[in-house]
Amino acid sequence: MTLPNQDVLDFIGTRFVLAHRNIEKDEHVGLSHGYRTNQSSVGTTNGAGPRNVQFLILAADKTVLHALPGFWHPEDLIPELQLACEVSRLYHDKHKTRGQKAKMFEMLHQTHMRRYGAASVRRGQWQSFDARYETSHEQREDRDTFRRLANGDLELKSVPEVIHDRMLARRFQKLEDFDLDSFVDYGRPFYDNNHGERGKTFSKAERINRKREKELAKQRDKASRLAARIAASENSGKSRSR
Repeated sequence: MTLPNQDVLDFIGTRFVLAHRNIEKDEHVGLSHGYRTNQSSVGTTNGAGPRNVQFLILAADKTVLHALPGFWHPEDLIPELQLACEVSRLYHDKHKTRGQKAKMFEMLHQTHMRRYGAASVRRGQWQSFDARYETSHEQREDRDTFRRLANGDLELKSVPEVIHDRMLARRFQKLEDFDLDSFVDYGRPFYDNNHGERGKTFSKAERINRKREKELAKQRDKASRLAARIAASENSGKSRSR
């Protein structure tokens, strides 16, 4: 998940129950290619390589408390994990209403982002190839990775900002409802910092991802048709009861 660091290992080991899943070949959020599981990421930025690795912090009932895609520096990962602990306490607080929890959830994320120091801000900037790809992507469709300034210009958010904004839109979602595909959708689809942009092709990954997208589209279409039939059946039953 990050560079080896004893402080991170100690923090995780004393506060979390650990589990892992090797997503190298199971097309979990699309095949990104790039790093092997026995490689380390050195000199990257926070959140880089979101399709290669994801760190999910869950409650016992599989509610997603926080999600951290990509690689993270130890000095930034620990505060993110501390935030997850605060979110966990909020989620399990039986004395607060749903509305109170919603407001406090937003406040926790906003306060966390305001605490970012200059060094953390630098470590959360986009890698150049990801920034170029995201900018070209925004020209084709609206992206939540940008903010509009007062003069009407668009400005690319930092990667941590994107992640926290997306978490705010996914407050206390169950893992089965958490759309991880869209959550990690930022930057270049194929991430391989071993080769940079020296002409490496990803034809195999592209073929697998196209096949996966078609299968997902079929599943969404099937679910949509089933929901339509259920709704039609319920409406029919209501009409007869009248």
